[in-house]
Amino acid sequence: MIVCKQCGHHNEDSDTFCGSCGKFLEWTGERVVVAQPEPEPPAPEPVPEPAHVGLIDRVKHAVGIEEAAPQPGAPPHVDPVPAPVAAAAPISAASPAPEPQVVWTVPITSAAPAAPPAPAPVLAGVAAPAAPAAPPAVPVAKADEPMSRRPTSVAPAVARPRQAPRTMEPPTRRHPGDLICGQCGEGNDPVRHFCRRCGSSLDEAIAVRLPWYRRFFNRLFGVRTREAGWRPHRVGPPNVMGMVWRIVRLAIVALIVVGLLAFLLVPSFHNLVVDRVTSAVTTVRKAVFPHFDAVYATGASASTSTAGHLPTLAIDKFNNTYWAAQAKDPGPYLKVSFHDPVDLAEIGFDSGAAGTAAADDFLTQPRPHNVHLVFSNGTTKDLTLKDEDPKVAKNAQFYPVDAKQVTFVEIHIMSVYATAGASPSSVALAEVEFRVRD
Repeated sequence: MIVCKQCGHHNEDSDTFCGSCGKFLEWTGERVVVAQPEPEPPAPEPVPEPAHVGLIDRVKHAVGIEEAAPQPGAPPHVDPVPAPVAAAAPISAASPAPEPQVVWTVPITSAAPAAPPAPAPVLAGVAAPAAPAAPPAVPVAKADEPMSRRPTSVAPAVARPRQAPRTMEPPTRRHPGDLICGQCGEGNDPVRHFCRRCGSSLDEAIAVRLPWYRRFFNRLFGVRTREAGWRPHRVGPPNVMGMVWRIVRLAIVALIVVGLLAFLLVPSFHNLVVDRVTSAVTTVRKAVFPHFDAVYATGASASTSTAGHLPTLAIDKFNNTYWAAQAKDPGPYLKVSFHDPVDLAEIGFDSGAAGTAAADDFLTQPRPHNVHLVFSNGTTKDLTLKDEDPKVAKNAQFYPVDAKQVTFVEIHIMSVYATAGASPSSVALAEVEFRVRD
């Protein structure tokens, strides 16, 4: 543990900066060793039992004739052998080494040349000392050479080592709730104000957040941590609604668990759930993103029809043929039937006559204006059609309908767009189309 002398905050041994004041712990910190419990004293060694003394030993001890231990004898006397006398050495070898001589020299100036040193005197009978090594030659400037051209001594530059590029070390901790330093990325305890690694301020640090599922389960099943000294402040009657809500939550969780186990282990329940979910998803998709498919009628009949323009021509999938009712028919209608029940979503009309003859021109025949639809399931709908030529519009006029399980549709013509002159029919209808949602 490192205690900051500036603020007294207790820091971990691995911290570099104080977590409270941000001071550098190498300067303001004091390492405190936590007192360890004293070890238990070792158990005393057992006292050896006294040796059993026999009768003879006791008698010897009383009389005083105990056997004495043999004393070690003195080593035998050895006459010293005289060392051999060394031969007389020459005077030069026995004499001590000569003392170093001191030679006085005169400093060299530019006015007078340097004189060679005088040889040192040699004593008779004494060996001459070894000549010392000659010092390196020192360049001497000439007398008439200017000062700017004379050589000068330059101190060698010290090569400084190049600093290695600094690499950012990865963070050592990332726990939920830690404050992430924006400078070095190190995780810090939520109670710290400065980074434990670089000493930067943690005022704008971002805390590590748990994933949503862990927060949900911790909130649902986790044990809530309370501050020291917390007590429930209950005023009035007990919170019945809180208890009821807790019971409801537990019941919902139990139902989810049971349903999940049944879905995985019971095949019939699994198939039922899959069918219901598929049906619900399909219904929602049809309502939000509808796809329409064409459905074709298998039969057609009418109140009346003219020669060559039968009711089946209104469902033959061609736009150059049409159904025409007789001119004397006061309430013409067309009945279209299907082979199987269908859920109709849209109905389309190609109004008027169509063909290459002059009598088959679009404007020569009356076109339906207001129609009344009657479906086999009892549903009815009134529509107002537009007076558009199919050759110009290129597409049929589709209108939304909502009829379930339909086997036939009756199209009653309530009013028509009249022609300028006399017409051979009361109404003409080129094609009727149907669509279902998919």
